[in-house]
Amino acid sequence: MMQGNIGIALSGGGIRAMVFHLGLFHWLAENGLFEQIRRISSVSGASLCVGMIYAHNNLKWPASEEFLATTMPSIKNALQHDLQSAALTRLIASPRYWNKKPNIIAKTLESRWGVHGSLSQLAGNAIWYVNCTTYETGKRFRFSKESMGDYAIGYVENPDIPLSEVMAASAGFPILIGPYSLKTGNYNWTPSWYSKADWHPPDTPQLHLWDGGVYDNFGLESVYKMDDGGSLSDGVDFLIISSASVSIGQLTRKKGMSARNLVRILEISMDQVAALRSRNVMDFIKRTGKGMYVKIGNSAEKIALESNCSNELTAQLVNQCLSTEQAIQAMSFPTTLKKPNESDCQILLRHGYEVADCTYRCYKKTGG
Repeated sequence: MMQGNIGIALSGGGIRAMVFHLGLFHWLAENGLFEQIRRISSVSGASLCVGMIYAHNNLKWPASEEFLATTMPSIKNALQHDLQSAALTRLIASPRYWNKKPNIIAKTLESRWGVHGSLSQLAGNAIWYVNCTTYETGKRFRFSKESMGDYAIGYVENPDIPLSEVMAASAGFPILIGPYSLKTGNYNWTPSWYSKADWHPPDTPQLHLWDGGVYDNFGLESVYKMDDGGSLSDGVDFLIISSASVSIGQLTRKKGMSARNLVRILEISMDQVAALRSRNVMDFIKRTGKGMYVKIGNSAEKIALESNCSNELTAQLVNQCLSTEQAIQAMSFPTTLKKPNESDCQILLRHGYEVADCTYRCYKKTGG
């Protein structure tokens, strides 16, 4: 299997992304690779996924066997509760929170999905980076156990903030959910090396944090550097990118002022940023073999054909895995927080597992 330390970048995509990435983690655990994971960077729905892994393993990054035996079954049980419906019920009961929807989501994560504890309590060898976008600066706002902030506004060391609020902030998609409000006065801010010369403490009482996908839907910067042809972050020997995002496709514009039109403009911008980053990191993986790219919607047949693997392996994978139509079905699950039905959940989990397995087996000599 893979040698050295693993860094993972996980895209957003609501519940679709969460369950698909759980399938990837299932594959990693079955191959005894949890112990090699050193950095995890997540966006939006992926932050829900990783947060649940911590929350359902007593706030510690699990070993492979722990994940398979207890963590994964506990998460699957929690997913029986519909996060979106429960959050809407809370919102109707407390309309004063209409402009604070991430706070409602955080409370629902606690009550329905069993999320507990704070960022400062996380334990284990893996470092988790949760990505948001700072409205005030337009930069990536990063949460981790060691610090939170962005390079323009400064950082807070060892932040004590509920895990549920960190997860909800990362999932705060503009317009549909809105920003998470972080009160700056509650923390002691220090400058980054970049802004140290002319830095001053935040002069706004609140920072507004959007979905990390607005800045980068892969959260790459914590595991991969795009400069000079690309390189892995310190302490990372092998990179796994898991993308549960989908093509924006064609859409007819609605007449007049519509939230759908505003969302569409944002989606176009995010899609272009993702495409540029994908091309950069895929070029690195192909040149070095130090990574693999797991993409929702890729059937076993497509992966095998594009990798030029043997006819024998192609036939084996196509026979064992979901069909092309089922892979498309998984990719077509909407970007919402609504609970998937049992069939969709099983397909998404299986698809995440199979895409990881097929990609590794077809490209393991060269990366891909």
